Amino acid sequence: MDLRQLEALVAVVEEGSFGAAAKRLHLTQPPLSARIKALEEELGTPLIERGPRHSTPTEAGRLLVERARRMLLLADAAKEEVAQLGEGVRGVLRLGVISSCGPTLFTPALGAFCRRYPELQIEVREGNSYELVELLRSGAIETAVLRTPFAAEGLVLFPLRSEPMAVAGLPALFAELPAGPLTPADLAGRPVTYYRRFEGLLADAFRRSGTHLCRRFVVDDARTALQWAKIGAALALVPRSAAGMSPALAVRPLEAAELVTAVTLAFRAGSPLSAGARALRELLAPRQN
Repeated sequence: MDLRQLEALVAVVEEGSFGAAAKRLHLTQPPLSARIKALEEELGTPLIERGPRHSTPTEAGRLLVERARRMLLLADAAKEEVAQLGEGVRGVLRLGVISSCGPTLFTPALGAFCRRYPELQIEVREGNSYELVELLRSGAIETAVLRTPFAAEGLVLFPLRSEPMAVAGLPALFAELPAGPLTPADLAGRPVTYYRRFEGLLADAFRRSGTHLCRRFVVDDARTALQWAKIGAALALVPRSAAGMSPALAVRPLEAAELVTAVTLAFRAGSPLSAGARALRELLAPRQN
């Protein structure tokens, strides 16, 4: 199994035919077909169901394509990282970002950073912290701006900013609540929505306050929690900076010592950093280097 074979398989699946895939790879059909056939013979199973006008992947083909895309991405990243050694701050920096990192990452200092290094291209992958940790560990991205909590094994972390949770909702939903900052006890019995990975933190905080977390919607992104809040279905429990993404909602602090998350810059432990990654680390976490 080699990269050319995997590239051929991905092209056929994405284009839907051998002819279109050959055109994309600047090949004729015979060598393209030979690559797929050699791959099938090596693995001992068909990967493509060939039709007169359209070709579709078998179950084995679909599985291999998922892995192949990641392997091809890693190969490209390795080529670029090697090429960048000794060339200064240029090339491509593969950066993962969470949706709520705006106040921490997108600052005037980052604008100055981009102007200082005009030859550095930043390729951004967006996702939640779990998704980005997986991409980081696989090498598909070089660094990521994440939010705790997440499994940190095998990573080097540079905490950037800590912030408490907040309660966001339609103003009418706050009418019967106390003025000022709220506590878990104040929210007893009220339906809430929150990002799934905060569930442990929230459940512990509510339990310690002697009340019960009344979960209504458990979601995979703080932005989705805010959407439920915007239609009046629940109060959203989100990091304070994320609450600002929806100006139509009223926002109140949620006071509980354990309900604090941190925006963190993360790298794979033991991996050499490109010049661009080192420069970004110096920008975001200069006193921690």
